[in-house]
Amino acid sequence: MSVGPAAAFLALWNGVAHADALPEYEVWHTFEHVPERVGSPGFVQGIRYRSVDGPVRYFTCYWLRSLDALTTPEYRALVDHPTPWSARMRSQLSGFLRLPCELGATIGVSSASRLATLHLEARTPQAAARLQTLLQRQVDGANLVCAHWGLCRPSDDHPLANPPLGGASGAASLVVLLQHGDLSALRHGTEALVRSLGPDFRTLGGPAYFEQLTQVRQSALQAPLSSRQPARGDLFHAFNPGDKTP
Repeated sequence: MSVGPAAAFLALWNGVAHADALPEYEVWHTFEHVPERVGSPGFVQGIRYRSVDGPVRYFTCYWLRSLDALTTPEYRALVDHPTPWSARMRSQLSGFLRLPCELGATIGVSSASRLATLHLEARTPQAAARLQTLLQRQVDGANLVCAHWGLCRPSDDHPLANPPLGGASGAASLVVLLQHGDLSALRHGTEALVRSLGPDFRTLGGPAYFEQLTQVRQSALQAPLSSRQPARGDLFHAFNPGDKTP
């Protein structure tokens, strides 16, 4: 599947600490947060996913022209000066993991609505080439519709810290995104891939399975991209009617 001008992606996993906050989270994330991020320079699109297995987890993938998109003044302003709604919802997030990645390769020309994610430690110099071969084999055999992998470039400049990742100090890690339209077929293809990884890799996270919820492309945004996307105070106050924040 082509991701257009994207040469990097930001992978984010999170849960919501309290089940009664899930309806508000869904509206905030769909209508304010993700469009706000996608409006930043260097962003291409954002895609939201929800887990198909319990407990409820979310995965968000932001496709970027390069990792420089995460260091622009405009993006830093979003992170450092959240909207009132974003400031409130940050306290509701749980199990937060944020991994910026340089895109290694995309295999496959189509896309699909079911997604599996893997986080791998590369234990040998040939690991990336080995992964490329294995993914190509799965797509060529119609076990997967599409696969992306990226080399992680973690940073510590975000207000929500990652948990300890468990990999060897200094070791490279890879995020793998696998797609298929059928969940059982996706599980089969992903499990076959995991069985074939061998000693070149150590699994740090996953596989975890998700369904696509929403997608926002920067080219579809209505507000001028020269300024921050408008906050959705109307929706914030619908969920928080007693809050006097403007």
